[in-house]
Amino acid sequence: MFLKICLFLVLAATSVFGEAIFQPQKPGLFIVDDFEDADLSQFPRWWGFDNIDLSVEPNNMKEFAYLGKRSLQLTGLQKNWYVGGCGTYFAIDVADYNSIKLLVRGYGKKSAVLIVELFDDDNNNFEIEPHPDSDDETLADDKFIHTLKVDWTGWKVVIIPFNNFVDANLGIGDDLWNPYQSDSSGGLLQMQLVLLAGDKEVKPRIRIDEIKIYNQGPMPIKRVIDDEDAASDDDDFF
Repeated sequence: MFLKICLFLVLAATSVFGEAIFQPQKPGLFIVDDFEDADLSQFPRWWGFDNIDLSVEPNNMKEFAYLGKRSLQLTGLQKNWYVGGCGTYFAIDVADYNSIKLLVRGYGKKSAVLIVELFDDDNNNFEIEPHPDSDDETLADDKFIHTLKVDWTGWKVVIIPFNNFVDANLGIGDDLWNPYQSDSSGGLLQMQLVLLAGDKEVKPRIRIDEIKIYNQGPMPIKRVIDDEDAASDDDDFF
């Protein structure tokens, strides 16, 4: 496909690295980013690739009850449906988590298609190395993906259980969902968000507010939960 693998080298121990790029986290909850600092260069650092246009924009607080002040906008010109994407590195143990939860704003039925990619550490070196024969592939680590069609207007809470992700590079890594920090593994190393057009005649555009990794409790299989399903859990999220 068109996806990019970006290499991030860890130069410090895991605990020191985590303290260096993230604010303190609540027990049982890992906030990837809430974009409130309006800075994509640190805490954490986000990188962009290909035609993606990234910016942190002010939110209209009247649009949704639990919005923060700012959110990440992803847009750009598509080529054969593909735009580009962004990524961030965190290297955490997800043994106590089972879901990703985020706020997504759409701009109509053909807003975009968002691919969420998760990379685990199968060769125990805290790095995601690109394959020498393909920049789109990893050398030794699993890549799990979930595809979300953004076909609504306004904000929605989206919950993606880990068991909705599928292995996108069979035969590379150990082909198992095991992003845990055991046996010298870095666990879940990084996330990438890849943007595709929802229609060749419509410039793709979405916004994302707070992204978190957490434990939702028992989850239905192969189902993405939207804001109506998640209403009872909004206080936990925000």
